[in-house]
Amino acid sequence: MIVSLEAVPRSREALAETVKAAGDFPIIRIINVADLVRFKIRSWEACGILGELCPAPGFTCMPHLRARDFDPEKPFPHTAFFRRLGIDRALVIAGDAEETADGASLYGARAAGPETWKTPTIPFIKKLKIEMPELSVYAAFDPYRSNIRYELDYLHAKEEAGAAGFFSQPFFDLRLLEIYAEYLEGRDVYWGISPVLSGKNRNYWESRNRAIFPKSFRPDLFWNVDFGRRVLDFCEKRGFNLYLMPIKVDLKPYLSGLLGKE
Repeated sequence: MIVSLEAVPRSREALAETVKAAGDFPIIRIINVADLVRFKIRSWEACGILGELCPAPGFTCMPHLRARDFDPEKPFPHTAFFRRLGIDRALVIAGDAEETADGASLYGARAAGPETWKTPTIPFIKKLKIEMPELSVYAAFDPYRSNIRYELDYLHAKEEAGAAGFFSQPFFDLRLLEIYAEYLEGRDVYWGISPVLSGKNRNYWESRNRAIFPKSFRPDLFWNVDFGRRVLDFCEKRGFNLYLMPIKVDLKPYLSGLLGKE
């Protein structure tokens, strides 16, 4: 089983903190870098910085690529950069619009970004696989987007386009995860979890992402660590992987509680 830890490239210092935290847990083998236009450091640039911070890392860097940021009529502009740095995998996401009605985001207020195109994810996955056949392209998986049948069909279409596997939005209810897992056995799936430590963050996930929380949920570290351990155990037993998105939490106590000090 592999654990992937998400890094948010707010600054070089923030990336260094993530590397330091990940270094204590050998089970973390992928640093999954979010791509947010409000920050100066884009995901692929962060992979270069991570390589400088840790020249011989024990992990692989996986940048997020927002499909909407790339002109479908032009070659992917970072092919040479990817090959020079040895970036061999990437996660394709649709990408949120740069502005929202209230600017709300777990990562901070949104800001106007670069020029965008309404590039769908499936054609972008195909494009990447044609231009960089050596690149393992992963696709995003949102269990709250519509209904189970729709999402499974959408995942199949992404797989047909060349996706090697999937990274999910965070789950907060193991029962829902188990339903999806039944249909995704044998696939390379990274099940997402994200600690929610306040009512405000819960409201964000429910109102903006339509996430589902169980009645037993409590916005404290104990509940989130316990839930994470149950998901970790599920992944180990069923041959899946885990994707940690500790967006607004102190990494050290969360990772120590979830993974144990190595």
